[in-house]
Amino acid sequence: MPGLKKIIIADYYGFCMGVKRAIAVTEKAAGSDTRVTIFKEIVHNEAVVEKFRSDGVGQSKTVEGVSGGTLIIPAHGASPEVFEKARQKGLAVIDATCPLVIRIHKIIDRLAADGYHILHFGDPDHDETIGIVGHAPEKVTVVASVEELNKIDVKYERMALTSQTTAYVQDFKEIEKIARHKFPHLKVYNTVCNATSQRQAAVKKLAPLVDLMLIVGSQTSANSKRLHKISKALCEDSYLINAADDIRAEWFEKPQRPVATVGLTAGASTPDFLIEGAILRLKEIAKQEVDVVYPGHRGEVNELFGVDITES
Repeated sequence: MPGLKKIIIADYYGFCMGVKRAIAVTEKAAGSDTRVTIFKEIVHNEAVVEKFRSDGVGQSKTVEGVSGGTLIIPAHGASPEVFEKARQKGLAVIDATCPLVIRIHKIIDRLAADGYHILHFGDPDHDETIGIVGHAPEKVTVVASVEELNKIDVKYERMALTSQTTAYVQDFKEIEKIARHKFPHLKVYNTVCNATSQRQAAVKKLAPLVDLMLIVGSQTSANSKRLHKISKALCEDSYLINAADDIRAEWFEKPQRPVATVGLTAGASTPDFLIEGAILRLKEIAKQEVDVVYPGHRGEVNELFGVDITES
């Protein structure tokens, strides 16, 4: 019989304020009489995307695919070109971009105008990065790894470094260290958001203390996959799950690795009902009383939007 006795929820988990804002904006728009379409995905979570789809909200990977009504720009943002195309089509635009992503847009715009070439640390295929690059395509070079950074041999007179909001904090520190050495006059802007830093720190704290770690989030979520990667390095039995149905009973049936305590966290785009569903599934597997330990603040993150643009 499984020996699961305790579930510990990470200090910070689930929806960040930027995601909450984007979902609230979309819910309000969905209640109107006009046709509403989301550009790509409002946030990177399958359950959230499906929820709006079932509510009749459209979804399009291109502006050209929107026939009319209102276009919602997702939390990850979009390039100025997307906004211009929407304007030319006569679409009403609701911008649900996270204010901390907008902050990066402003940094890029200002630096480009001042003649800087910007190294942006991030995933080149991520929607956030695509939107950021779109603000100054000729002046932004995306760097996804130390190896890519080392291959850059052009030294511009003015250079700066920014980061995707959901980047791994330790990776950014390493990139910053090497970039500062390679480009001594580099300006560095640490644009990893507070919610990302807090969730990563919480996983580092919790994963070594438990027998098994679960990260609730979609495979399309960069921050969820990063939490899983961090956890896996500290707790061998770490799993990224989309929903409760992905939790397998056999994970708890290893005599050589008994599971008495499970750690649970979730990516910044994961809704609470998926987290609660995972808890119910774990209790079902345990077949006995299980103590669930929540953090006092229930994962709420007080981020300051509209913060000053400062370099580190």
